[in-house]
Amino acid sequence: MSKRRIFSFCARYRILIVGLVLILLAIGWGASLRIHLTTDVAALLPDRGNHAVADFRRLAKAPLARRIVLRLRDDGGVGQRQLLAVADRVAARLKAPFFSRVVRGPEGDATRFFSFALEQWPNLLRVEDFDLIRERLSPSKVEAALREVYDSLLQPTGFLQKKMLLADPLKFRDLMFPRLISLNPLGRARVVEGHFFSADGRETMLLIETPVAITDFNGAKALLSELNRVLDEEVPAGVTAIVLSGHFYTVANATAIQRDMVIVVGASLISLLLIFLIFMRERQAVLVFLLPVLIIGPALTLTGLVDGSVSAITIGFGAVLLGVTIDYGLHLYFALKSGTQPRLLTITALAPPLLAAALTTVGAFSAQLFSALPGQRQLALFAIFGIILALTAALLVLPNFLHFNPSRVEKIRPWRRSRHPRTVILFWTLAMAFFLMSAFKVNCVGDLRRINLVPESLSAAEKSLQAVWGEVRGRALVFAEGQTLEEALQINEKLYTVLRSEFAASEIVSLAPVLPSSLSQTASRERWQKFWSRERLDQLRLNLVRAGRDIGFSATAFSPFVENLENLPPLLTESYWRKLGFAALFDAMIEETLSGVAIMSLAPDNAVLANLSEQCAALPGVHLVSPKLFNREVSTAISRDLKQFIILALIIVSLILLFLLRNLYQVLLALLPVLAGLLSMFGIMGALGISFNLFNLVAAILIIGLGVDYGIFMVYRLFRGSDQATEKAVLVSGLTTLAGFGVLVLARHPALNSIGLTVLLGVGGALPTVLWVLPALASLKSD
Repeated sequence: MSKRRIFSFCARYRILIVGLVLILLAIGWGASLRIHLTTDVAALLPDRGNHAVADFRRLAKAPLARRIVLRLRDDGGVGQRQLLAVADRVAARLKAPFFSRVVRGPEGDATRFFSFALEQWPNLLRVEDFDLIRERLSPSKVEAALREVYDSLLQPTGFLQKKMLLADPLKFRDLMFPRLISLNPLGRARVVEGHFFSADGRETMLLIETPVAITDFNGAKALLSELNRVLDEEVPAGVTAIVLSGHFYTVANATAIQRDMVIVVGASLISLLLIFLIFMRERQAVLVFLLPVLIIGPALTLTGLVDGSVSAITIGFGAVLLGVTIDYGLHLYFALKSGTQPRLLTITALAPPLLAAALTTVGAFSAQLFSALPGQRQLALFAIFGIILALTAALLVLPNFLHFNPSRVEKIRPWRRSRHPRTVILFWTLAMAFFLMSAFKVNCVGDLRRINLVPESLSAAEKSLQAVWGEVRGRALVFAEGQTLEEALQINEKLYTVLRSEFAASEIVSLAPVLPSSLSQTASRERWQKFWSRERLDQLRLNLVRAGRDIGFSATAFSPFVENLENLPPLLTESYWRKLGFAALFDAMIEETLSGVAIMSLAPDNAVLANLSEQCAALPGVHLVSPKLFNREVSTAISRDLKQFIILALIIVSLILLFLLRNLYQVLLALLPVLAGLLSMFGIMGALGISFNLFNLVAAILIIGLGVDYGIFMVYRLFRGSDQATEKAVLVSGLTTLAGFGVLVLARHPALNSIGLTVLLGVGGALPTVLWVLPALASLKSD
């Protein structure tokens, strides 16, 4: 059946066909309202050939990633005691429903730390520790130690220290206290009266837990409002409150986007209105602009049926991509308005380029189905469904609503050959050569923070946090996973040994030094019992009595110390440390997983750790998650994805064009706007040092879709006798794209701005090529 007979049939039964299509579209819109939407940002991360998604979820488990960090700084000389009182008042006011827990410091009796240092020798001492103990057992060392105890007891604080001094006269506790540094996730923090305090003594810190999700804008806004209210009421002059939280970033970014949208939408509407007044000025033109909107719902429904759910990210970016479908309506609008031939002949003549444009665009988007990013794959699926639906609606529905007054028909000027085609081609070639030189300088950025808006106040707060408290938020996470807690603890010990080979103990946050596995504790206890033979205990008792008698101690003064050496405490357990005041830390460091138990350690995220990554990976059950390595991994995936997409899309589009046009020269001309758009985009971005990211990657897809459409319509215009107001339709299409998406360059938010800039550069290169360069090349061909 010929194209003309098909459209004759459609014209005869247009009411039925239009009604049927509109009903199906309505059903699609209705069904789209019931689709399960997901807001997981992991859709933007690669899920093939790497562990980016799993690493992203692990990074979110960092001790401070899920907490609000509130710092109270003494800037007016209020004193330490007053600062602690302010912290206590603020903590007491932070209640449900916004706040679930406030951690001021270790939540236990400080005297129990001394109990730990005096009780747990048998469970924790290493082989090398016994050499230090052996040195302290010599008569001269014992005498020196007892004289130091005697002098300490004579000090004003001696009465308070008496129990500890007599229970450990040889300072075995010095072998234990350094282990507690591994439980300090706050870098340079120290504990004062149960509160975290900075090394300079001017800041205390509260770690606040909240049930409000970081991604919940309304909840985050209400939470921060409540927190600010409490701080305004409880923090006096002379004390500065500094807040760091993911909720701040959520509110700052959402607020910036809302503000940007007012500017961008206003500029877009004004631009579209000017386009309408200059080029269209008919009520029917509104239907052309509604075409992309009409098919969004049904396209979402079809995507949801295939994928099971639809990401909110897909909806946002997909709506941008479907802007390419306005081309179909614009070409129909200007062709029918020209009135150069009967409506049926006009639609029939326009069908081939419309079908060719849709097929090549579908082919280009199909390349994204092979993407390593699930969001990009779903985006491609959504765009493909949208293009097919838009083409169907444009050919079967839209013409029935585009009727123009014959007296207002626009006459098409015949195509005029360029007067200086060689000059046009020369300047264009020079421009493309310049862009080509800079195109390879473009890099890809996988750091999500780089494409978020970070207010200056938050940036300053992060820098001061690092300056005062040390590296708190940017450390790497290393997980030791086992089927049971005991197995995880054994793996964690091996991991700690690897980390200690390169890092100082103070640089690592780990449970290994304070909670070894039962297997290690049992071995340590056996060494302890073997070391303290009856002969050694009797000799120590004798040395203590002799030295103590000369100094002034009774013969039984240190008997409890010697007896304690013979007694074995229970094995150390997780519950012991929770009772000691470290429940919040252990909640963060130990997690039950589907496969067992995971224990987290923190280490500096630097080149040294990168060198240890292979050793960590060689340990069964160990997973290293480095923010820097993660960003590099995502950047590599984006770069690989972008190259793969462009190459594959160009191959697919070229094959489709060869099949449809069957003329290599015309195929090359049709591809020229795509190449020009990409070169302009990459070249200027490279020259200006602008990077590709997870967001403006979408713009590259849009440029290929638009560029190939422009090229096909112009090739049909120049070589196939399709003289249907093509130049005006292409020009208006490019202008509407710039009005709709290029105006995003006015946005302050980095992600929106990057999309607008790439669209502006790409369309800015493709549009002059199709309007001036293609006619110039065709002019030379015809000479």
